[in-house]
Amino acid sequence: MPTQHFDAVIVGARCAGAPLAVHLARAGQKVLLLDASKLPSDQPLSTHFVSPVGVEWLDELGVGADVRRLSPASRSLRLEMLGTGITVPFARGRAGHCLRRLHLDRLLQDAAVRAGAVLRDQTKVVALLREDGRVVGVEAVHAGVREEIRARVVVAADGRNSTVADLAGAEEYLGYDSPRFGYWAYWPMQAAWRDPARAFDSIVAFADDKTARLIFQTDGDLLLIGVMAAASDLPRWRGRYEQAYLEALRASPVTAPHVEGNERQGNLVGMLSLRFFFRRAAGPGFALVGDAGLHKDPTPGLGITDALRDAKALARAILVGSDQALVHYWRQRDVDSIDLFHFAQDMGDPGYVNALNRLVYERARESPEVIRRMARQADREISPFAVLPTTTLLRWVAGATLRGDLPVLSSFLTTGKRSVGFQRLRREREALLDAGI
Repeated sequence: MPTQHFDAVIVGARCAGAPLAVHLARAGQKVLLLDASKLPSDQPLSTHFVSPVGVEWLDELGVGADVRRLSPASRSLRLEMLGTGITVPFARGRAGHCLRRLHLDRLLQDAAVRAGAVLRDQTKVVALLREDGRVVGVEAVHAGVREEIRARVVVAADGRNSTVADLAGAEEYLGYDSPRFGYWAYWPMQAAWRDPARAFDSIVAFADDKTARLIFQTDGDLLLIGVMAAASDLPRWRGRYEQAYLEALRASPVTAPHVEGNERQGNLVGMLSLRFFFRRAAGPGFALVGDAGLHKDPTPGLGITDALRDAKALARAILVGSDQALVHYWRQRDVDSIDLFHFAQDMGDPGYVNALNRLVYERARESPEVIRRMARQADREISPFAVLPTTTLLRWVAGATLRGDLPVLSSFLTTGKRSVGFQRLRREREALLDAGI
């Protein structure tokens, strides 16, 4: 069996693995980037959204200009709940972008090759090589040929169903099953989207108490339109997914104008069962990055940006060259991500549509300061739970309660209990980082 040697083997060549390969190869590392799929290939089960700070990280990788050229700029985000909308312009006139993954992943893969990484597609990892309890490489199969590939570090970047994470025994924690299922499709842009009076570029809409709708403008004059329905509705959808998807879009004033008289482009794709989690992201000779190590609810569109962030951080740790640096990367990732993980969990839960959040939407749209803080949160400058100052929230809740809106108080108390739990989990992650274990 032939054996090859690299500084790093990265399994998974998409929006986490390929950026990591760029950073490492530029630093002089000998890098092998593997992917089981035939490349380039699409990944439609994604919001495609890269926030403005993520686009700046794409600039560092040398692909930002192409992403801007190929996809329209999203300079603001629209959040809707039961007819109340908040438009959040991104700070300093910057923009996010939603390039289809077929193109984004290809750009990142090409950048990795230009940087000096070796890219092999249609290569499946079937085992990890170990010596004295340490991962020292992989066993892979390409074109029917099995080979051993040895490396100083093996990285799992092969998605939420990571083969490498399973082989490494990277255990899950803080996991939960999604209370929703979803369907995605591309639709040609129509006049309703091109209306100059429309002051936003992407939408996350909660038009009723059970179903979320997502619209992101992508390349090719297409809209990616998704429906995230409550798991309790799944029996009603079974056997009629296309019809139920269309019914959900036509039932909302937010999405109906974009599908009426329109014809979907390409296939309808769905995810009926999802699990969100953290996984142990480091061990002797291995690390995890992207969805392999941290998979969040897609509703707020945080995944790609965070994969770019974590790839950059993991590259620094690998270059240090110690197991302790990998552990520090893992623990820092958890601290940096815990609030975003729970924010995504909140938005993805059907219970997100409640009296308190309806009040917040109504009042926030009238507050330029809160909207500015929402833009700062999109730039990762503040936690999503710091967007609304406690004193402001208490004032709004007290006013609503005095007006007789008692459901607001009930929702506030329930949210408060959840917040206490989230804060405890953050303190635990911070303690593990400080302890270096």
